[in-house]
Amino acid sequence: MTQHSVSQAAEAMARTGQVSQIVASKLTQSDRSVQVAEVKRGFDDPVMSCFVIDASPSMAPFRNDVIQAQHVMVNTLRGSAKAINNALYVAQWLFSGTATILNPFTILNPTGTDSVTLLDTANYKPDDGDGTALYTTVFQVLQDMAANIAYSYARNIRATFTIGVITDGDDNKPGALPGDIKAIVQELKAKGYINSSVIIGIENPGLSRAKINEIKDKIGFDEAIFVGQSASEIRRAFALASKSAINGQS
Repeated sequence: MTQHSVSQAAEAMARTGQVSQIVASKLTQSDRSVQVAEVKRGFDDPVMSCFVIDASPSMAPFRNDVIQAQHVMVNTLRGSAKAINNALYVAQWLFSGTATILNPFTILNPTGTDSVTLLDTANYKPDDGDGTALYTTVFQVLQDMAANIAYSYARNIRATFTIGVITDGDDNKPGALPGDIKAIVQELKAKGYINSSVIIGIENPGLSRAKINEIKDKIGFDEAIFVGQSASEIRRAFALASKSAINGQS
């Protein structure tokens, strides 16, 4: 397993013109070490898909639905062209009061012989959550992306990314600033590193469509999608996340 610090990655990206010095400085706030994927050159350039899943207490009534839907999402991705060509890497995060990485960027094997984590009642425990650290989690995702961009670039491999966030609440924890996230996202999109970015909001009295759109705009994402509070709508949220990732593979 290879570890790279975000500060090293940001410095390398600024030096090679992959990001501006301003964005490099934003990335290095709360510097941390990131486990990077051992990407290999193949017929297809790698795509790295990020999935960010709300595990706050308000998701507790839908725990089993989330677990089942995440399994279906991963299996759907296994059948995608990039996965079949051994060029799809998946990373997953849970968030409540803090961010938890389920698995770093890991190659997804069509047959299921890989280390991509599937949710279960032992690792998805919204009853134990405390708040919604949405912005801090997305910021950490961008830091992980930066480390992998720099590591791949040094090996003459260009990796691109998709991001899907599923949440039923607005951020309510101190930490990363949405303006910093937006600046990083916009620059990585302009440089062709982010192929797609979507926030899938589970509508409820505390999270309206207007608020979901506001979050999307604050962090510079491409798209906001709305789903309801039911088992079938939770399944639809994960289906939409996999669809967005697959559409972002080209």
